[in-house]
Amino acid sequence: MDGNVKMVPAVCTQCGGTVEVDRGSDTATCPFCGASFIVEKAVNNYNVQHANIEHADNVNIDVKGAVGEVLDFVGDRWKEGREDRREFWRAERERSDMVAKGFLKIFGFMVAGMMIFAMIAFIIMQFTG
Repeated sequence: MDGNVKMVPAVCTQCGGTVEVDRGSDTATCPFCGASFIVEKAVNNYNVQHANIEHADNVNIDVKGAVGEVLDFVGDRWKEGREDRREFWRAERERSDMVAKGFLKIFGFMVAGMMIFAMIAFIIMQFTG
């Protein structure tokens, strides 16, 4: 190989393995899964960046291709799960409210019944005693 050939590390779009890509070549093949892709696309879209960051106020991550699709899929599932949990807790609150209302009704009937019983007992005691 010529000493001027620059190899660029890239990530395979299929399996995520690291692929050494020759910028001078038209295509590249992943040594792990055998996926083939166009080098320019691999270099531009899936280039692996190595950096030491000491401080960052704002970070923008540009994801394209398979990585972006996976992140979109995970985000969609996360949103659906969150909506399912919200619906579950909403139904649970409604059920709890119904139980509390039922308990209050029963308690009210019991108090009213005891008051009526106490009045009847008081009246009977007035006439008999």
